Amino acid sequence: MTLSDITHDQLQALDIVADAPLIAVDADEVLVYFLRHFRDFSASKSWALNPTARRLDLALTHMQNGEVADLTTGLSLIDAFFEAEVHQQVAIENAAETLRYASERAQIVVLTNLPHMARDGRIANLLGHSIPYPVVTNTGGKGAALAALSARTSGPTLFIDDSDVQLQSAAKGAPDVRRLQLIGCDYAAAALPRSDAAEEVALDWDAGRRWITAALG
Repeated sequence: MTLSDITHDQLQALDIVADAPLIAVDADEVLVYFLRHFRDFSASKSWALNPTARRLDLALTHMQNGEVADLTTGLSLIDAFFEAEVHQQVAIENAAETLRYASERAQIVVLTNLPHMARDGRIANLLGHSIPYPVVTNTGGKGAALAALSARTSGPTLFIDDSDVQLQSAAKGAPDVRRLQLIGCDYAAAALPRSDAAEEVALDWDAGRRWITAALG
């Protein structure tokens, strides 16, 4: 696993306290709703989303001709979503409050996979939801970014994400990082596979807060 130059530079720019706990938290379906918003955006472009599809190139069907989108088309639609809608994403209940509580004991970084061009929009959107923490944009697996983060502090590092793929990446690339699968959207929770790379699965931030409290000791 390697970092893109952009992700590397963003990580290097972070002001990390060398002996403090660190929480790296995903954004989509963890801090803000994504899948149901993307479903509606896709429908506006005449694509029907199957949220249970395990691959993007099987998840979108054209409403008029029945064509199944290939990977390039699917990725282009996601890019278009973030360019148009990142400012409008709705906060997940109790995310801001829980992170505010956690920030009294740990430093927080939002580690999010989305096009780098959408970073400023994501920062503005999260700020509007009282989530004012530094944002690092990543592509591919997050294991390398987590390894780089955890290497900069002697305190425990926690990782919170909805994606089994990313939790598996973390387990492989940064095995000492503790991992929680948190799926804050009921629409996504019905579709996303549970991860055996996570210590626990939480479906809301009340459960997430309990796990954070226990993990920080």
